[in-house]
Amino acid sequence: MTQTLPIDAIKTDFLSSIQTNNTLILTAPPGAGKSTCLPLWLLSMACFAEQKIYLLQPRRVAAKNIACFLSKQLGENVGKTVGYRFKNEVKVSSDTRMEVITEGILTNIIQNDPELEGCGLVIFDEFHERSLQGDLAFALARDVQQGLRDDLKILLMSATLEIEPLTQKLPEAICLASEGRSYPVDITYAPAPKVLNQSQSFVSFKQWREHALFIINQQLKSHQGSILVFLPGVADIKYLCQQLAQTLPQHFSLAPLYGELPLSEQQLAIAPTKNNVHKLVLATNIAETSLTIEGVNLVIDCGYEKSAVYDPKTLTNKLQQQAISKASATQRAGRAGRLVAGSCIRLYSKENYDRRDESNTSDIQQADLLPFVIEASRWGVSALKELPLIELPSSIKEKQAWQELKSLSIVNEQQQLTQHGKSVANMPTHPRFAHMIVMAKSLQEHVECQDLVQLACLIAATLEERDIFERDRAKTNCNLVHRLEAILQRHNHVKKGIRDRVIKQANHLFNNSGMSKSQVTIGTNANLPLSYVGMLLALAYPERIAKQRNVNGQLSAEYLTTGGKGVSLHEEDALLIEPFLVVAQVGQYSFKNKETMIIQLAAVVDIELLIALNIVFPIEKLHATYDNNTDCIIAKKQVMVDAIVLKETSVVDQLSEEHLAELWLNELHRTGLSLLTFSTKERELIERWTWITAHRSDLQLPKVSEASLLGAADIWFIPYVGKVKNKKQLEKLNIYDMLLTLLSYQQQQLINKVAPTHFIGPTGRRCAIRYENEKSPTVSLPMQELYGLSITPCVGMEHDTDNVNAIPLKLEILSPAKRPIQITQNLVEFWKGSYKAVQKDMKSQYPKHYWPDDPANAKATNKTKRHIKE
Repeated sequence: MTQTLPIDAIKTDFLSSIQTNNTLILTAPPGAGKSTCLPLWLLSMACFAEQKIYLLQPRRVAAKNIACFLSKQLGENVGKTVGYRFKNEVKVSSDTRMEVITEGILTNIIQNDPELEGCGLVIFDEFHERSLQGDLAFALARDVQQGLRDDLKILLMSATLEIEPLTQKLPEAICLASEGRSYPVDITYAPAPKVLNQSQSFVSFKQWREHALFIINQQLKSHQGSILVFLPGVADIKYLCQQLAQTLPQHFSLAPLYGELPLSEQQLAIAPTKNNVHKLVLATNIAETSLTIEGVNLVIDCGYEKSAVYDPKTLTNKLQQQAISKASATQRAGRAGRLVAGSCIRLYSKENYDRRDESNTSDIQQADLLPFVIEASRWGVSALKELPLIELPSSIKEKQAWQELKSLSIVNEQQQLTQHGKSVANMPTHPRFAHMIVMAKSLQEHVECQDLVQLACLIAATLEERDIFERDRAKTNCNLVHRLEAILQRHNHVKKGIRDRVIKQANHLFNNSGMSKSQVTIGTNANLPLSYVGMLLALAYPERIAKQRNVNGQLSAEYLTTGGKGVSLHEEDALLIEPFLVVAQVGQYSFKNKETMIIQLAAVVDIELLIALNIVFPIEKLHATYDNNTDCIIAKKQVMVDAIVLKETSVVDQLSEEHLAELWLNELHRTGLSLLTFSTKERELIERWTWITAHRSDLQLPKVSEASLLGAADIWFIPYVGKVKNKKQLEKLNIYDMLLTLLSYQQQQLINKVAPTHFIGPTGRRCAIRYENEKSPTVSLPMQELYGLSITPCVGMEHDTDNVNAIPLKLEILSPAKRPIQITQNLVEFWKGSYKAVQKDMKSQYPKHYWPDDPANAKATNKTKRHIKE
């Protein structure tokens, strides 16, 4: 290799450091040669002559290209000294000393060979990307280095590594840096104009795409060189490809680049062009690192990416569009300056860039942890803190992942793999799907179906892909069985290329399932037992078995899952007539500030079959409660599978008195004393009782507040409601007598003495005493009935001579028309004082009534003057 690269400047230091140290951290800008030159140095070192080197790349296309490039530099075919290995494709031989692999491959290698026998060095390239698989592979390699192989060497490489956090985790590491070959990149900002109207004050989805199309077309007219456009997702790439196909200049070729493309098409996108043809590459963030696209000197950056964010509500990784970080923006711009000076147009404002995060959120904080946690358990740890991870996930996310594995019987209570879990962990698919495949193997005999494992593998492979139906067709057809039929029968509406990938992965899973290889492959068998799709899906998603809701006596588009979540079908979906479904995928939508879970993929299921095969375990529960709509106690015996009710019967007549009393007590505590209907007599008792506890605390009567009555309900309430089944019966209870059970006979007598219900005046008429919030209770009566009284009536005394505790009544003196004319607590002073003025006024208004000059010594009466005998 004759070309001098920037990385050559640190060659001596690097070779010396790698010989004497086992952990190295290397930062080198894009184009420095860390991926294409440095590996060749390692192959020439004597210390690695008899040892294998694993070079990790985060993406398949980069891994394959680097392996091919290194082999070419050695004058060999790929697969000799340098080979590659990733999912479903291997190019290695007995002579291979360096394997370029993806991160998940290293995890599997370590799990099967914990000492990494024969391996001398593991290189983690583009380590800054911090993928979930990358974090796990590093943690396992580091654990091997610290516990089993102190001679194992680890090299971390990246263009944009944050060194300080790494050195804290790896205190013994040697840090090296290459200056790199830097070509200037001119950065400009071209944000889409905002549209302001009554309902919209932002750049809409359609306007954003149109703006990107406008900028691209503008550059195609004048730019010399290839152009790399970063877009958020596949839908954006396909849209722009369609729009640009008819107007693309002849000297440009259009090349999409995203992860779902076949590897051969990805390689075409980065291969050099010929005959002065430039390339317009429309790429996702797959092109941010590792890949050098020859001739690119202009980058157009949308500023967004789609990241997989795990949604616990849907149990899936959801592609969520979000703004890229400043570090990613720098990486993208750098693509324009790999080989020559270039420029970058950012389709957002400088102010927008300044507000962005410095770096991306790592996958371990936002992705599905289930595959991560099962690998940790497979390694032998029962908590992620036992691994030397660069970063730990939140404790809640980790706890949820362990709990999901327990629910599938993959780990036990000690978070160790069960025997079943060991079989699941060895399957190269998501733990839920692996569980489904392993269980299918054991169920084949029970259902007398020999193709059940093949069907499970096909379901898993289909669900690992994006939906094979186009969006319009998928919207009103969520039936997973229809997808499987389309794959098996080679329907034309299956998305191009997906069928072959699904069949290939399904057969790969089948070959790993331990089944006899003599069975026909899935691709040639169009007669799989599709009636069992729902049953198998229930194994993977037991919390998503769903029963159709009954709304106002009619079946609806709403379903309730065993996990307690509500989901909905599209109103035109053919599955709407099915009472039970298993939901494979759901989408979350917001409408009028209300979140709705829409079923995207599902299958019909026979709930009785699930019960018969012990896939679900129904239990009987007694559900009894007070129903506010009917004002009755209702009791139903329910047969339930978790949150859904399979069957219920009314059993209110079978409830014991103790159970009824407990239900009424619960309702009393929920609603308070408003549950009960108090008569006037009962309210007066509580008022008198309350008055005594407030103003004669020395009598030590129990309190009668709402809180104290609720606290003592087992004494005065529970013994009387054991036969009550509805509100009408409750209203007939004698609450007065019930309350008195809180008092002894002596205390009851004391209340009657200290706080009598009535004042009996000189005429013998009983006048009700009102015990309100004030210390002095009130009694109302006509003034004529007070004649002859020379002292103010009192309450509060235990006996007639108890003057110490006497509390004068507040006398509301009434006219003959029962209107208040005076209020007093000192009757003697009233007679002596203001009575004269009142007398004069009353004589003029009521001349027929008796108004004596000396009321204190007059005879009380309730009659007019003509009926009074002189």
